[in-house]
Amino acid sequence: RICNGAVDNASGVAMLIEAAGRLAQGPRPARDILVLATTSEEKGLLGAEYFATHPPVPLPSIVAAINMDTVAVAPEGEPVAILNRSVPALDEQVAITAASLGRRMDSAHEADSMTQRQDGWALTRHGVPAIMVGGSFASMARLNAFLEGRYHRPSDQADGQIEMGGAVEDANLLVALVRRLADPAIYAGPQRSAE
Repeated sequence: RICNGAVDNASGVAMLIEAAGRLAQGPRPARDILVLATTSEEKGLLGAEYFATHPPVPLPSIVAAINMDTVAVAPEGEPVAILNRSVPALDEQVAITAASLGRRMDSAHEADSMTQRQDGWALTRHGVPAIMVGGSFASMARLNAFLEGRYHRPSDQADGQIEMGGAVEDANLLVALVRRLADPAIYAGPQRSAE
């Protein structure tokens, strides 16, 4: 049985590659940007946990981590949801970025119920502010329909049921947000206690 995983998570990997290419263009940001694709999220966040315990840079130097997963679920025009709202300054940057792109923020906060199921949670546990953002998590009813239908099944194919409009909006959000966070004049980063 072949499960191609077009939405979960080829859509997230495609967005990662697209965003990395776009971020590599233009002036070099003040902060380095690390791009990472992890594995085994469903097996206990194994890839993200490995990164968190074997980082190529000191974890305190990472000012934010943004996880993208299952991005091709929401149509164009959906509000932006944040999973793991825990750093107000980071949440504020998401809201500013979304507004600059003509998008509104999700006010229901239902997406937080998924926080511990996504790769960013492994980094959060190790002190790195990590969020997941996008339109796919703004409607839990729509997301649950995907999870109860095509998720991890052969029917998760690249066909007419993939929502490219929302995926494009989320890619634009990711690139703009990362550019903001890479500028210390815009985002100072988290206030960490002395160890």
